[in-house]
Amino acid sequence: MSSKKLWAIIISLVIVGGIIGGLVSAVNDSTNAQKISLSEAQTIVNNELDAMAITDSMKVVADANSIKVNKLSYGSEKNIILNCTVQSLDVYSALSGHYNRFMSINPKKDDDSMYKTETKIKQEFDGQIAEFIRIAEPTTQNCVIEIFDTHKGFKVHTTENVINVVFGNALKTRNEVLAIETYVDDEGKEQPIESANVNKGFVKCITPRYETQKPDASNAIGRAWNSLKKDFYRNFIEADRWKTIVAGLGNTLKLTFFSLIIGIILGFLVAFVRCTYLKQSKKGVFLKISNAICQVYLSVIRGTPAIVQITIIYFVIFMPLGVDKFVAAVVCFGINSGAYVAEIVRGGIMSVDEGQTEAGRSLGFGYMSTMYHIVFPQAFKAVLPALANEFVVLLKETSIAFYIGIGDIMYSVNAIRAATYTPFMPLIAAAIIYFILVVILSKLVSLLERRLRKSER
Repeated sequence: MSSKKLWAIIISLVIVGGIIGGLVSAVNDSTNAQKISLSEAQTIVNNELDAMAITDSMKVVADANSIKVNKLSYGSEKNIILNCTVQSLDVYSALSGHYNRFMSINPKKDDDSMYKTETKIKQEFDGQIAEFIRIAEPTTQNCVIEIFDTHKGFKVHTTENVINVVFGNALKTRNEVLAIETYVDDEGKEQPIESANVNKGFVKCITPRYETQKPDASNAIGRAWNSLKKDFYRNFIEADRWKTIVAGLGNTLKLTFFSLIIGIILGFLVAFVRCTYLKQSKKGVFLKISNAICQVYLSVIRGTPAIVQITIIYFVIFMPLGVDKFVAAVVCFGINSGAYVAEIVRGGIMSVDEGQTEAGRSLGFGYMSTMYHIVFPQAFKAVLPALANEFVVLLKETSIAFYIGIGDIMYSVNAIRAATYTPFMPLIAAAIIYFILVVILSKLVSLLERRLRKSER
C-alpha cells in the first residue's frame, strides 16, 4: 500500500471518528445547570407550582401554601436538587369526611334523559370543595424538589410525591374518590353511584395540571433523539400496540392472498374468452355474448376507482345480505385485480406468434390443448414481470380496506394515531412494512423469472 493511500485512510478515520464523537457527546450532553441562588430557586418553584392550580379548589391551596428552599445542590443532568420545607393546607383531611355528601348528588340532567358530564359536575362541585379546603388545617412536610435547566428555561420535575406535598395530598384524595362505588342515602342504606361522572367530576376539582415525566434538559440533537424514543415507546411498546400492527399485517396478507387467487383465475378466464374471440374466424352466439360481458366488465372495473368499488360492493350489495366485510373485500379486490390481469395475459397471448398455434394444430392438438401446452407457457414467461407488478399494486391497494372497517395495516396504524395523537411514527411504520412486503414479493418473482430462463436453456 502506498503512503498516499495510507494517509488518506488515516485522515478518513480521524474525520469519521470526530463526527461520531461529536454526535455522541451532543446526544449525551450532561453539563451542569447554570448557577442560581436560593431566592431564585424559590421563585422558580413558587411560580411553576402556582401555575398548576387551574381550579378554584387548587387555587385556594396554592394561595395558602408556603415553600422554603433550605439548601440546593447540582446534579449531573443539568438539574438542581432542592431540599425544601412546605407548608400546605391538608386537602385530604378536609375532604375525606365529606365524600358521601358529594357522591350522593344525583348526576342526571333536569329532563332525566341522560347523565351530566364530568365537566358539568366539576362546575357544580368546585366552589363547595374550595370552601371545605379553605378552612383546612395547615400541614408542614419536608421534600426534595428538582428543577431542570431546559432550553425553555427552568422546569420543575413534578413527581406525584411533590404534588401531594405541595397540594396537601390531593392525589391521595383523588385515588380514594375514584375507588368509591357506593354512598349512604338519607335512610342509612348503601346505594350504588349511578354514574362514574360523579367521581370524575369530583377529582377534576382537586387535580392540578402537572407532568410527571422528567423535563428534557439535553440539547437539540438529544431532544430529537429522546422525542423519537418517546414516540416509539408510546406508539408500539405502550399497551402492546405493536400487536395491533401484527394483527393488521396478518389480515393484509390474507386479504391479498385470497384476492390474488380470484384475480388470477378470473383474469385468465377473461383473457381466454377475449383471445378466443379475436383468434376464431367463426364466432358463435355464446362466444359473442361472453366477449361482450367481458368487455363491459373490463371497462367498468378499469374505469372506476377501487375505493368506489369496495364501498359499493360492501355497503350496497353485501352488507344488506349480511355478508362479512372481509369476504366483500376479497371479492372486490379479486374482481378489480382480475380486470388488469386479464389485459396483461391477453397481451401476452396475442404476442405469441400465430405460427406456434398453427404448429400445434398440425401436430394434432385441439384448440384447448394448443393453448394449454404451447401458447400459455410462452405467454406466461412474457407477462410475468407485468403480472408481478400487478401483484405489488394489489398488495398496496388493499390499504383502502380500512374504509369498510377491516383491521388491516392501515386500520391498525390509524387506531394507534387516534390513541397517541402522533401521526408520524405509525404512518412511517406502515410505509416500512409495505416496502418490505413489496421487496420480498419482487425478490420471489425475480427468482421465478431466473428459474424460467434456466428452463429455456
